[in-house]
Amino acid sequence: MMNSEDYTIAYPDPVPEGVILEKNVPVQMRDGVKLALDIYKPSSGSRPWPVILAYSPFQKERFFESAKPAFYCPRGYVCVQAAERGSGFNEGKFSFHGQVAAEDGYDIIEWIAAQPWCNGNVAMMGASGYGVMQWITAPLNPPHLKALVVLATTDNYRGLCYPGGVLRRPFVLQLVAGLTMAAIWPGPVDGKEPPMNVIAEIFSHTEDGPFWWEHGGGWKNIHKIEAPVLNLIQTPNRLHAISHLRSYADIQSPKKLVITPWTNENYQPWIFETTSFNEYILRWLDYWLKGIDTGIMDEPEVTIYDNGTGKWRYEDEFPLKRTQWTMFYLHEKITDEDVYGNLSRVPPGKEQPDIYHNISLNTALTASYGLAGSSAEPEKSRKVAYVSQPLEEDITCWGPVSFTFYAATTEEVTTDLSFFVKMGEMVPEGVPLNPVTGNPEIKPEVNDPWTPPEVQIWSWGSLKAKFRQVDEKMSGPGMPWHSYQNPEDIKPDTIYEFQVEMQPVFKTFRKGCRIWLKIASDDALYATWDSSSGYVETPLSPEKAEISIYHDHEHPSHLLLSVIPYTPETDPVKPPLSDAVPGAPRFTE
Repeated sequence: MMNSEDYTIAYPDPVPEGVILEKNVPVQMRDGVKLALDIYKPSSGSRPWPVILAYSPFQKERFFESAKPAFYCPRGYVCVQAAERGSGFNEGKFSFHGQVAAEDGYDIIEWIAAQPWCNGNVAMMGASGYGVMQWITAPLNPPHLKALVVLATTDNYRGLCYPGGVLRRPFVLQLVAGLTMAAIWPGPVDGKEPPMNVIAEIFSHTEDGPFWWEHGGGWKNIHKIEAPVLNLIQTPNRLHAISHLRSYADIQSPKKLVITPWTNENYQPWIFETTSFNEYILRWLDYWLKGIDTGIMDEPEVTIYDNGTGKWRYEDEFPLKRTQWTMFYLHEKITDEDVYGNLSRVPPGKEQPDIYHNISLNTALTASYGLAGSSAEPEKSRKVAYVSQPLEEDITCWGPVSFTFYAATTEEVTTDLSFFVKMGEMVPEGVPLNPVTGNPEIKPEVNDPWTPPEVQIWSWGSLKAKFRQVDEKMSGPGMPWHSYQNPEDIKPDTIYEFQVEMQPVFKTFRKGCRIWLKIASDDALYATWDSSSGYVETPLSPEKAEISIYHDHEHPSHLLLSVIPYTPETDPVKPPLSDAVPGAPRFTE
């Protein structure tokens, strides 16, 4: 068996200035299982110190989405890195955000608080897997947990694996491969068991239910959290934004909401390496862990970065009370020469449906592995798209987005029929530019080769047709809630209503630009076939069906936006947060 002292690990070398590292410190959990922690301490200053815990299902040696010791240790904090049991040099069995992992989080926090170098105050900080660990640990309310700093989905079913009930297979395969290799690495370790078969569990649970509630279903217990929560939400974000923003209202403890910029990359590394943003986080931690009145709790509860103007703004609540829920209706093309249908605030009258084709499952599966052959437009259109007229004034959209539409299919077997909706801003010429840096915007990975270069995608959503039922009691404006239970296949040649929850948008769409929307039934980042499918296709299966999208008086398909009327700013956002914009200086360790 291999022990930690027998293995060479790629730690930072040299350790950042002002930091002392203690590697693989053993800590015993309540059931006797031992976990190995990495502890980064200040090399000077008066102990005891407050502690920032980064706890995740990933290897503890990585800092991709957590507090950087080079920044926080010289400022009087200990940084502790911990991985889920059964991973790396930890004993036990890896279980993917399970209840035991939450209990281990509790025990780690209480062990830290009892150490002579800790002042008894512990915060958890991190994004993605580090954040999910916060959502499942914090409801247990460890006595010495004093604050959270979190960016993460509260729902592994809807956020990570089955958004809209559709399997996000390429991502799931990549994620689980990484988690499993991290669990097995570096080889046999005394007391470590083989990990859970995570991929089999995910593929076996195509509906929401007890498995998902136990493994990363923080939304079920988020109201129990007593520690103050600093919520960081980046939009657009494929994994975390929808469920995190939905759960914000359920948090009963002191809280703040910060909507961070789209910086032509995902939140990492921007959030964890931008100097001014970490100076803002430091004000939160100093207030709750050091008892320093930094003034952060005197500021408004919500701070929003607008991706269209490049400006920060304070708000008193979320959702904003002055929100005007605005519908943009689908219409047929204005002229035969138009490429797109029309998108307008005027409700439709008598109009004919638009038709696109659902490609064969085999083709969709090939695309889901990134093996699609040609980016040229297919002979039969696989999508329909709509665009507004040039906007006559700026439109600020801050909040949830949804799309309600009416559709029918000629397909006979509809168990896997799915819809993928994307919405963006079309600029009048050239390509979209970042309002701060002036550089071309990099399209999020939800982009496909048929998105015009003049369109920047800002929102998207998916829905498997058999999960179309909406729970009205759980829903809100722009936030339809689907249980993803008790699926019911649709019938051919029958019109149904579908409601798709989409990525929230925090952006001002500028005067002269257009709002663009696309509907399709395949997407390279998803696989509509899963273990609940009712059939198997052959490689030569033909294109399967026509999809009709209806937009008339009886079927008013529409995009719903949370439009915010302008009001004068009373208190400008102050540094350091106001300095945290795309291109802001970063530290590197």
